[in-house]
Amino acid sequence: MLVFGGKSWAAMEINTNTMELNSASNHTYEISDWIKAGHLVRAKDSWKVVLTTAHNCVLVMSLETGSCEQKVTGAEQCVLYAAALWGDSIGDLVVAAGTVFNTVLVWRLNTPSNVLWRLQGHEGVVFGVSFCRNGKALTSVSDDRSVRVWNLESGRIERVLYGHRARVWKCVAVNESASWLISCSEDGTCREWRDGDTVDVRPQSSKNVWTVDVRAGMVVSAGGDGSLWLWQAGTSRRIESVDELQPVQLPVCKPDQSSPALRPSENVRGFALVDAQTAVVITKSDHFMVHDLAQRTWREVDGPCGLQGYAMVAAEPVDGSLVAIGCRNGAVTLLRGTCTWAAARLHNASVRWLCVSRRVGSLYDIVSVDDSGDVVWSIVSDNSWRVAARLQRASPGTRVSAAAVSSDGLWVALGSARGSLYIYSAQNIAFDEPPMLPVACVWPQAHGSYSVSTLLFDMSETGTVLHSGGRDGWRRTFCIGEPPVDAAAADIRRGNQIDASFYRISAASVTPGWVERLYKCCGRLLAVTFFCKRLALADMVSGSVLFSCIDAGGSRQWQLLFASSFLRFAFVNRNQLLTTQFDLQQLLNTGAQVLATGVSSIDLRCVQLLQSDQCSVVVVGGEDGYLRVVECKKNPQVLAAVKRHRSVIRCIQVLPPAFAGFENSRFVLTAGAGSEMRCWKLDTGAFDTPSKAVLVEWASALLSQDTDMRVMDICVARCHDSVAYVAAACSDASVALWRVDVARQQFFCVSRSAVAPTRCVLSIGSVQLSGGRAFVLAGTTDGSIYLWELTDVATPVSATVYLDAQMKLLVPHVHQSGVNALCVQAQANGLVVASGGDDCSISITSINTESSPNPTAQLVCKKNLAHASAIQGLSFVDANRLCSVATDQRVALWKCDGLELLKMEVTQVADPSALNAHYNGKCCQGQVAVAGMGLQIFSF
Repeated sequence: MLVFGGKSWAAMEINTNTMELNSASNHTYEISDWIKAGHLVRAKDSWKVVLTTAHNCVLVMSLETGSCEQKVTGAEQCVLYAAALWGDSIGDLVVAAGTVFNTVLVWRLNTPSNVLWRLQGHEGVVFGVSFCRNGKALTSVSDDRSVRVWNLESGRIERVLYGHRARVWKCVAVNESASWLISCSEDGTCREWRDGDTVDVRPQSSKNVWTVDVRAGMVVSAGGDGSLWLWQAGTSRRIESVDELQPVQLPVCKPDQSSPALRPSENVRGFALVDAQTAVVITKSDHFMVHDLAQRTWREVDGPCGLQGYAMVAAEPVDGSLVAIGCRNGAVTLLRGTCTWAAARLHNASVRWLCVSRRVGSLYDIVSVDDSGDVVWSIVSDNSWRVAARLQRASPGTRVSAAAVSSDGLWVALGSARGSLYIYSAQNIAFDEPPMLPVACVWPQAHGSYSVSTLLFDMSETGTVLHSGGRDGWRRTFCIGEPPVDAAAADIRRGNQIDASFYRISAASVTPGWVERLYKCCGRLLAVTFFCKRLALADMVSGSVLFSCIDAGGSRQWQLLFASSFLRFAFVNRNQLLTTQFDLQQLLNTGAQVLATGVSSIDLRCVQLLQSDQCSVVVVGGEDGYLRVVECKKNPQVLAAVKRHRSVIRCIQVLPPAFAGFENSRFVLTAGAGSEMRCWKLDTGAFDTPSKAVLVEWASALLSQDTDMRVMDICVARCHDSVAYVAAACSDASVALWRVDVARQQFFCVSRSAVAPTRCVLSIGSVQLSGGRAFVLAGTTDGSIYLWELTDVATPVSATVYLDAQMKLLVPHVHQSGVNALCVQAQANGLVVASGGDDCSISITSINTESSPNPTAQLVCKKNLAHASAIQGLSFVDANRLCSVATDQRVALWKCDGLELLKMEVTQVADPSALNAHYNGKCCQGQVAVAGMGLQIFSF
């Protein structure tokens, strides 16, 4: 196996029986140029490595020694962004080179002066080229978002494909004719193309799927978030046109007595799938008919009275075994199969909304709402139908948009069009006289101001679980029961007249559009989503889209029916009923196999290491506003991810273990854009096994009314009992000191210290000396370091008193420009501060805090050009060692005495922006976490 990247390559042997790597065969070799393509060819009795470099050169390397045996330069000297090689021997090798001049050059290795083809047509830089298996066709992708297929026998373009919403990185052919293609893009998706048309789109990450390859129909794709997916090509269930569906044609004549007579302009008003092959249809002229989807025959039956130009139809969402029809006169009619089973007038106004759900066996619940807003809950069993209760509205203007009843019949949940959730308790009701159930608990704006579109109850060991989906595109999970003793107050709603509470477990973004409905099928949680005129069925665990259909969903009538062996889908489009079906097991197996989970495809801006006896865990925050807890192992696993910040999280700090008496929890502080600071409670008990972590928001504060202000960095200045004092470096040239009371879940601004009015504070650090004195140091954009003593400020007396303060200039212009990173630790007569700047240098300054009356600073040493670019992160490993990272993707370990370089490694994290180091003295082992466009852990 040939592995290459940057300016290095390696050939590795893999035992195909044990799938183990032969470490003795692993040798890494360096060359002087960037490698754009690599190829293994057989030459007589040995293997050769053929490399194409960024300056249109081809190198033939010895596999045994790594030396260059032959160098061939293309006729045109240009810079390449992409290249590909094809052929079984060196004499047959063909080179395809994608240039920065929007052209693909094709030439043979044995005749480099003769360019076979100059393939022109792209309107941007060529990012990727690939040969098909027989070498007769070539695919190219570009900055212009297009995929192009070229015939290498004629040099002509065969297809130009558009569909990706951002730059395309690579495209590979599945078959030899290149009519079947797989492409990947910056938009985070892989697209499957057949004969020029998109047949499948697989979202993998929020940004960038960097590369893709295919062998024997199996596709592997690598996402920008570090995820690795394996999936089968040709299993698409993506419907691109209504012409691909089976139309249900209404009869327009009366050929026999069993067929209904309809007007030529007749169309569908409502429908329901009652089993896998049968649909009940109500027409605009109030005909009530049954259609056999297999035989395509019709018969008219006696419909419910009171239709009169109106019908609200709802079926049991999984198998359609019970159908309810609401009429204008307030009556609700029930259908079982194709027969009218019962009817009752439940309302005094038109039935506007219906929900049908099955508890178990033949026991069903129906929730109906009329035009006046009255809500009725009724129960249907084998031979009875009775009203269980009427549900009280929380306010006169409440409009119900979703409903669900728990499987034990003890709880009813309603969702409103304004995003709120209402819980009703049926634990002590008597069914002799239907009561008016009061609202037991309310969660206002659970989905913001967006409508709640679906609710689904589930049972778990912790209590009754409620899943909700909304027009905000989010799925939220709540639980009815006794919350954990350490649950955040912001995640709990106490009920009225009930012992249980309603508390939030998790929240996750599902789609940029909205969540239409949630299902539980074969033990999986599935979601129907709607975005950009497309309805999709997605697996909530893997994130895979199982099928999607254009022009379905939204405000249209649609239904999914899960039969024993297949799935039936039907919807109304332009007053016509359309339907299709899928093999259920094949559909559930359509999803990708996740070989490696992703962390984030968006820049990570901050990182903090946590340690436990069994494994290491990092907490990271990024540009997308998510706080993630990641287990550090060979394949990093996201244990928890929560978004509460409106924008980027720039900084993270972790409070000491067992803080405020919470033995199995850690408290995390985050801050960033929008003047936001938040405190999180992280359950560390789950870290002993790689499962998941529980992360809840504990408290929050707005540091300024100016939401344009950014918090650049934070540090924990002092801790005692359940109180932590946190210093925040702000973009308005100030440092604010906040008191975080974990026990009371409160923030309070203790003091604010102004720095130079024209200087933005970039970095901050703190230290507490053995005598009780505490200091905060801040680095500014002009390369200076300021000092603030907090000994008399961060005290219990300052709990409710605001104090003004002034930071003192300690070290002017220690760097030529901004101090991007700063870390502090105590020493014998004071403290020592390490700083890194935009000028690529690292400095160490000693501060004598015992000097009177003010602390004095002395520059101990400075390492100019410590890195080749700006320093982005610094962290003390111990009293004698310092770790740094810079934009040059180098991680360096320094000896503090004289800044002697001990070790330097290359990180695979592009654009690194944060670093954190931890050393465990018990096992004499340390770790360094680097975050940026990715996450990497180093051990030393």
